[in-house]
Amino acid sequence: MWQVVGQTRVVSLLKRSLERKVVAHAYLFVGPSHVGKMTLALNLAQALNCEAAEPPCGECLSCQKIASAKHTDVQIIGLTTDGDSTEAKSRTEISIDQIRQMQHSASLPPFEGRYKVFIIDGAEQLSSEAANCLLKTLEEPVGKVIFILLTTNDKLLPATVISRCQRLELSPPAITEVEAALNSHWGIEPQRAKLLARLSHSRLGWALSASLDDSLL
Repeated sequence: MWQVVGQTRVVSLLKRSLERKVVAHAYLFVGPSHVGKMTLALNLAQALNCEAAEPPCGECLSCQKIASAKHTDVQIIGLTTDGDSTEAKSRTEISIDQIRQMQHSASLPPFEGRYKVFIIDGAEQLSSEAANCLLKTLEEPVGKVIFILLTTNDKLLPATVISRCQRLELSPPAITEVEAALNSHWGIEPQRAKLLARLSHSRLGWALSASLDDSLL
């Protein structure tokens, strides 16, 4: 199932694309922090590789491996995706080397799924060299490879990169939707769910983090 909350319009569009088999080779998900961009990207990756009749099922081996970041054909590229190395911790931009590594991986066929999916988290943090390198990849689509760029501010991205992607904007869901999701999906008791939803300003990701860390309240 699609786990992203309050994004009915965007989910409906993606579902229609999947049903019609007209999936874009590159997407740009734009929206505030903690609004569900990564959740939606992972849901799309699951749907593309799901083994069930109605994807994403969330239960097949492929969906489970993607959810636990163990699927070899789904990769996340960002500031801290190189582990706990000193270089990764001190990085302030997504480097051209990271994009070149992604390009090499994209040139290989899927290993265990139908599609390779590359999620660039914080695409506005691409260095200028990395953005130009990525542009070349977006200009020459490869079959069974999907790129998903996530950003809080697409004005910081080159117009040439944006023009090669299908842009989808995610808006904060209603506070009542966040409250209901916290209670029904994550089992948070009603009064606490109501408090977290109100304090989150409709940012479900923040509410979930705060539910585990009282220092955020």
